[in-house]
This record gives sequence, structure tokens and C-alpha cells, in this order.
Amino acid sequence: MVIVLIAVILLLLAAIVYLNIEFYKEKKNFSTKLCLLQEVIIEMSKKELRQRGQIQLSEQLEQSLKLNNAALSNDIFKLNYELFEILSQNNLLKK
Repeated sequence: MVIVLIAVILLLLAAIVYLNIEFYKEKKNFSTKLCLLQEVIIEMSKKELRQRGQIQLSEQLEQSLKLNNAALSNDIFKLNYELFEILSQNNLLKK
């Protein structure tokens, strides 16, 4: 009976050692995967910051183009108005 109990105790100790070794292997694998995921997250964050900067520059450029377009349209209108004034003063608008 004592031999059976010692065999059971040794079997349980072997199972505990085996499970402990497997636990540390899984812990190491998890740590490795976690490091890789952190690197991916860092790269994605850097990419997002670059893209955010590009979007901001694009929006600023679009706003600048709208303002310049409005100013240019206004200047063209004024030039056309002056041209018609000059033509009418010199009686050049007649058919």
C-alpha cells in the first residue's frame, strides 16, 4: 500500500513539474508575441501621426487654395469691370 502511495505522489510531482515547465514555455511565447504586438502598435502609431500631419497639411493647402481662388476671382472681376469702363469711356462698346 505504501508503494502505491509513493508511486501516486511521484506521479503527481512529475505532473506538477511537467505543468510548471509548460507554463514557463507558454509564458515565454506570450512574452515574445506581446513584444511583437507592441512593435506593430508603435509602427501603426507612427504611421497614424504621419498621416494625421499629411491630412492637416492637405486641409491647410485646401483652405489656402480656396482663399487664393476667391481673391483671384475678385481681382478678375475688378479687371473686367475696369476694362468695360475704359471701353465705354472711349465709346468702343458700340456694335
